[in-house]
Amino acid sequence: MRKALLFLVVLLAAGCGGNAQMAAPPPAPQTSTSDKLAPADFQARWWTWASQPANTNPVSDTSGRFCMRDQPVEVWLLAGSLGNGAVERQCRVPADKPLLAPVVNLASDVAGCERFMKGAQGEVLMNGSTQPLTRVSATPFTYEARAGNPFNNQVGRINSVGCGLYAWIDPPASGEHELLIRGSADGKEVDVRYKLIVGAD
Repeated sequence: MRKALLFLVVLLAAGCGGNAQMAAPPPAPQTSTSDKLAPADFQARWWTWASQPANTNPVSDTSGRFCMRDQPVEVWLLAGSLGNGAVERQCRVPADKPLLAPVVNLASDVAGCERFMKGAQGEVLMNGSTQPLTRVSATPFTYEARAGNPFNNQVGRINSVGCGLYAWIDPPASGEHELLIRGSADGKEVDVRYKLIVGAD
């Protein structure tokens, strides 16, 4: 299977430039990042959500207008980009939902994940506060890909191996928030700025 490489990177403030130092990845992987979802479960949800048709895909979206499409029940997913420069998005988020943001992630195979994770690094800031990252090593999972998705030619139920750096963020308070995520892996970098409007109708 053609590997699909994604990064989520969000710019918090004008003073945060692209030349800032990146935080080193945690030294050891964790096996669980949520009271509700294990790594295989949340990767399945994220890749299914991210594998929508390109014309309404939340990853290729450059404004945030598709961020609400097909969100799962347990968590609110955020998207990276396809690696072609900085992206700014605005997204309305329901109250009382945790956020899941992949800093860098990959759907491939065990060997691909091992290579990918050697250089994976990143950081996440929520309103200027550093968020802990979970390092997910090669984990088998299954997801659903729709026709026209921007990652590969496969459609339907796909068995894969996933890995990456993920940030779980507690449900933010109602109001406006800014989220910054910087990440790099496999020689590529992307950054995306999210303005999150929480609790809005």
